[in-house]
Amino acid sequence: MTQNTLKTHIQTALTALEALLEQLSGNEIPLDASAPKNIADRSPTEALQNDLKERFVLYAADQGAVVALDPDWVPLFSEAMFGEEMAPDADGALDLMQEISSQGFGTVQSTLAEEGLTLPEVQFDTAAPGQAPPSPDEAAWLVPFTAQRGGGELDGLVLLPDGAEASSDASTTTESAPQEAPQEAAAGADQSSGASQPAGGGAPSSSADESDGVEVSPAAFSELGDEEISGDGDSGTFKLLADVDLEVRVELGRRELPLADVLKLTTGSVVELEKMVGEPLSVYANGRLIAEGEAVVIDEQFGVRITNLASDGHREKAFF
Repeated sequence: MTQNTLKTHIQTALTALEALLEQLSGNEIPLDASAPKNIADRSPTEALQNDLKERFVLYAADQGAVVALDPDWVPLFSEAMFGEEMAPDADGALDLMQEISSQGFGTVQSTLAEEGLTLPEVQFDTAAPGQAPPSPDEAAWLVPFTAQRGGGELDGLVLLPDGAEASSDASTTTESAPQEAPQEAAAGADQSSGASQPAGGGAPSSSADESDGVEVSPAAFSELGDEEISGDGDSGTFKLLADVDLEVRVELGRRELPLADVLKLTTGSVVELEKMVGEPLSVYANGRLIAEGEAVVIDEQFGVRITNLASDGHREKAFF
């Protein structure tokens, strides 16, 4: 793969990632990448190995691709995903980076597919700062990049193998698959999720008229006594909640409209959502994000196949 070809694909990927970050955080976060450097003829230097060890490393071992991010990316991602900043050494930081890598790769994969470059399906593993990172022996290209946030700068780097050339050449002669079917499936999933909303309960019936001469007296209750908890107090916590109903909602996307535009909506009007085609659907429990998935059809009904789970700490908030 030539440097110019790679540079074009990287710029397309950065544009897609900027849109994803803006969607998650609500703020523009400009991304900028340096020119790709060919390191195929040079053995990995000790400086590069040390640089990787100081970062969060997202790597696809079977593909030889590596993304290394400065620890200061964790507060940015956590604020975008959960609405609150998380320390880089927090327990859920590694799960957060795993989730972001999955979302980011899915966005880049679908965007480059429209440009004629087909990326293989990969599963990213993560390594925290201080852990032994994967060896970049197979890396052929080094791409440093930066992000602007609040007057500061976050940096990272990407290591890529040189095996994507055949995939790129073959895919440029093939038309990308039509996108109408995923859109219809996603729209159907949104309709089915809307239909699952519980109907509002009716108002309670009026009490008996006190003027009928019914004798009324205060209720008498026996003393409850001292509080006692059986067992160790921990093991039965979730068993007690097993039969509690939770409202699970699947969201296709959102859009804010002025009241004037809402009043103009008629049969056949189209409301454009902020999500791009191919992005996962959001799954909420009690109004909190617990997972993401893709729309599927089961017999004659729509469903959602879970593809990514939120961190354990974030999911537990949905229960309490």
